[in-house]
Amino acid sequence: MQKCLGIYIEENLIKYAKVSKERDDMKVESFGIRFFQDLNAEIRRIIEETYSFSTPISINLANEKYLYFDIFALLSKKDIEKTVETEFENYCEEKNYNKDAFESRYALMLNRQDKEKIRALDIYINKIEYNRQTVPFEKYKLSRVIPTSIAIGNIARLNKKENQLIVNMEDTTTVTTIYDKQIYNVETLDVGSKEVLDSINTVENSFAKAYEYCKNTTIYTAESEELSEEQPYLQNIMPVVYKIAEKTQEIVENSLEKIQTIYLTGTLSTINNIDLYFQEFFP
Repeated sequence: MQKCLGIYIEENLIKYAKVSKERDDMKVESFGIRFFQDLNAEIRRIIEETYSFSTPISINLANEKYLYFDIFALLSKKDIEKTVETEFENYCEEKNYNKDAFESRYALMLNRQDKEKIRALDIYINKIEYNRQTVPFEKYKLSRVIPTSIAIGNIARLNKKENQLIVNMEDTTTVTTIYDKQIYNVETLDVGSKEVLDSINTVENSFAKAYEYCKNTTIYTAESEELSEEQPYLQNIMPVVYKIAEKTQEIVENSLEKIQTIYLTGTLSTINNIDLYFQEFFP
């Protein structure tokens, strides 16, 4: 039986799930969300409680950046690799960066605008930041470090005839565009759940309470009747949700191909009626 522990870490919270697989059967053995002050201590508790001392662990890459390069499709694998490397070096030179200060990876995909070229999605992160994220797992079996915006495509019900967006509303929001089951673009928005949780935390002095208030808040929509129960932090939530919906609308309008399906994920997706609210932007 294969097993894996997935851990997603943000500034103040950890989400985790331990999954086992036997043949084609998948089972979630345990999962949860924690708010922490001591990251190392919280990781240790999760490892102990899920009994994952020797289990492969997958974690999210945080604060990564994205670049896109167009490369001639007829190049060999070796020449493609060299071209991506050269393009990244040129980018660093333009920005006056030291290229050796970064970890960089890339993925190749079809170029929807030029069939004679392929599109390289280059993901890079400062090595110091990368080491900061991986050091807490030195004693454990860390197997993968992957951007959530890339990995999250695995959970959608991808249909080859559909083009989709996955709007992941975590600390910062990422919008992943998928054409024909293939990730084509990742856009990072300058707004997300951090803004909401921080503002509520300044009053409640508890990120756990801030998260619960989000889960218990119901957004009003054009067709819904005004709710009688108190919504104490609706004014903290609505401006952020509006910005995300508005920017997602811009991405849809500027998409190369028509988007059929939009998935909402992440911390803010726990807000009641948020799917109905988004539908008002995408009739």
